[in-house]
Amino acid sequence: MTDSSSNTNVKKLESFFRHRLVARLDELQRTLDVSGRTVFRVLGSMGYLSSYSHAGKYYTLARTPSFDADGLWAHSGVLFSSHGTLRNTVVYLVNKAPAGHTHAELQDRLRLRVYDTLHDLVAAGEIACAD
Repeated sequence: MTDSSSNTNVKKLESFFRHRLVARLDELQRTLDVSGRTVFRVLGSMGYLSSYSHAGKYYTLARTPSFDADGLWAHSGVLFSSHGTLRNTVVYLVNKAPAGHTHAELQDRLRLRVYDTLHDLVAAGEIACAD
């Protein structure tokens, strides 16, 4: 990809994200009329985040979110974390709380099912389960 087409693609995505704060990959591919790989190259040059909800299928520019005190941001039902993945976010929240969090508290705070993530984290020894 030439510098000229790269700059053009950045400008197109800048314009797109001025009107829509979050998007799926297929929407970005259509906007640029390029492959997914090229979209990620352009997004990478701009700085982006993927959602921790919806299996990471939504993207936003890194400068867009106004994260809350826990590093969480939601837009139109799509959830993002300054900690990246759901897994990293759960570890952060559990370690931040003096007494940890219950499954129900995490599920309420993160607004999605976290049972499997918690199970995997305990099994990997990344967080401890209270008896």
